[in-house]
Amino acid sequence: MSRIDRKDQIITAALELFRSKGFADVSTRDLAEHAGLSRSHVYHYFSDWKELRREAFVRFATDQLDEVRAPLALAPPLEALLGFLRDCLPSSADADWALWLDAWDEALYDPQMAQAYLSINAQWQAMLAEVIERGVAAQVFRCDSSTRAARQIFALAMGYADDLMLNPSTESAESALGEVLEVAGWLLDLPRDL
Repeated sequence: MSRIDRKDQIITAALELFRSKGFADVSTRDLAEHAGLSRSHVYHYFSDWKELRREAFVRFATDQLDEVRAPLALAPPLEALLGFLRDCLPSSADADWALWLDAWDEALYDPQMAQAYLSINAQWQAMLAEVIERGVAAQVFRCDSSTRAARQIFALAMGYADDLMLNPSTESAESALGEVLEVAGWLLDLPRDL
């Protein structure tokens, strides 16, 4: 197996464990057993445990970005805005959302994880800014700065997402969506009956 394939195997196994147990409850021993490797094998491909968690998080987050980006690219601006925000607001307990929180927690103590986390967030905001720019070009939205509006809307949605993670439900997510859309309406000059 090539170096790239082995590294991919380790990251895939790590993500499976991180999703089921969280960052804090997975050890190198757990990962080695799950991947069918020795612990020294794991450290042959990663300099330390933090690097492995960081690379696994970046892979996970990049995959999510790609998954969300594809349908938004083809949707009309208002539909794309709604789709983006729905993807930002959890309606059920989900291991993927828990992994985001684990990575955020890790970022408080690991400057490189913080850099990776902020870079991924910037990509989410850029995706939203692209949706807003398309809406402005189509005269569906109006705003002076799509980047600023995207940052504000994204920050609001993430604040709601944190609360929804603690008590997720379809009703709570829809209520949060309505409130985020209310603010987005002010920022993007949308009709009040949205």
